[in-house]
Amino acid sequence: MAQGHRVDTEAPGIALPAWRRLVDGLQEAVAIVDEADTVVLVNPAARSLYPALLPGTALTAPARRQALGDGWTACYLDPPSAWGAAFLDEALNRLSAVTDRADTLRAIVELALAHLGDQCAVIVPAPRGRVEWWHGAKGSTEVVRSRTTRQSAGVVTGLLDVLDGTTTHAEFGGESTPDLPVDFGEPGSAHAVPLIKGGTSLGALVIVRRVPREPFTAVELDSIRRYGDHAARALETAIRHGEQSRVVDVLRADLLPKPLPDVPGTLLATAYHPAARRTEVGGDFYDVHLREDGTATFVLGDVCGNGLEAAVHSGRVRRSLHTLLLVEQRPAQLLYLLNAALVAAGSKLFTTLVVGTLTQLADGGLNLTIASGGHPPPMLLHAAGTVEEVVARGGIVGVLSDVRFQETTTTVKPGETLLLYSDGITEARAESNREELFGEERLQAVLAECAGQRADATIDTIRRAVFDWLGPSEHDDITLLALQAAPTG
Repeated sequence: MAQGHRVDTEAPGIALPAWRRLVDGLQEAVAIVDEADTVVLVNPAARSLYPALLPGTALTAPARRQALGDGWTACYLDPPSAWGAAFLDEALNRLSAVTDRADTLRAIVELALAHLGDQCAVIVPAPRGRVEWWHGAKGSTEVVRSRTTRQSAGVVTGLLDVLDGTTTHAEFGGESTPDLPVDFGEPGSAHAVPLIKGGTSLGALVIVRRVPREPFTAVELDSIRRYGDHAARALETAIRHGEQSRVVDVLRADLLPKPLPDVPGTLLATAYHPAARRTEVGGDFYDVHLREDGTATFVLGDVCGNGLEAAVHSGRVRRSLHTLLLVEQRPAQLLYLLNAALVAAGSKLFTTLVVGTLTQLADGGLNLTIASGGHPPPMLLHAAGTVEEVVARGGIVGVLSDVRFQETTTTVKPGETLLLYSDGITEARAESNREELFGEERLQAVLAECAGQRADATIDTIRRAVFDWLGPSEHDDITLLALQAAPTG
């Protein structure tokens, strides 16, 4: 108490005990001060926010003031900034921006260390009866990840109950409490709350103050609980996002093109640029199936549309072809069987594709038999730089049951290249004029310039020409497949 201060002084018109009864009943934190800003009265809500605020001390906390007359002032106290709404808003904003599980756990610990305590740990379940500890201490720049058995967490009274969500909080600390199961430093006053979302316990949040810090106040404990709610929401979102990402990765792996095999006497090269860049899959597809005798079947196709729906249907077409190849290798007959299978399955999307078989000749060239289902004809680049189309007539696949397909046979001499492509190439729109298409003539001209190049260089030349034409503009699925008879000598 400040020297010479009289706590029995009466406020104007109302005795001090009456003021006490009045402010003690308020939920808002209130202190009454005299002309010198010396505290005369503090209600319980104010003492909870500021334990050191006692009658006879100077008021230094931020407050909204209301004059009572005769030098007396009622001061309505705001929570300390570290525990107030500003911190919780910051926590919500930062945690909402994170979707990775590990990054979320680190952020939960870092925010707690910046605002709530000297040490923090987030405990989450781990496989095989273990738990993960994501923990750190003030002054350290690293959040440490450790693993212990679940039983080891039970040495701390009440901690497993919090972890399981069967209790809303646990307090521990002092000499009677064993050390925490990780290298966490000496705990002082510790408080743990469960991380619960949708009725499911996701883990526990532990906030520690080192000795000799004062115990947590009621307001601080409420802030820890509310911060735990934010943390649980962010952790649940990160877990769900991670599960969805794993599912998408598994599904996408089946939809992405497989690595090209080594086909005797043949150089293969591809380019694959889906319109949906984020998912990296689209309606275009290609495959090369090598058989034990060294022959191979190749295919390049385009499902109507782009994006996930088209990618799923292209995966269906690819799997159907792979199965049909077990009983049929003739390109036209393959297309008949594929069309019948897709129509019978109720296909809603049509597909265009080129299917061919490849056999190496004694002179090093390749004999190709090709059938087309409504797809742009492949282009054959001769050694002299001339380009011709390899035309095989046929209707689109997967919509009508009565569709005809023709086969054509051609020879690719050593050093010559057959190019298969999707219409994302010829229908690419110019950056300078969105009405102007790249077109077949421009593709033939670029391909002619690739005479003498290896297959991979040819694909790279065409790909660069198309994307220079497009600029940063959006595009349809773009796919290329080059088959080159290996040059001799």
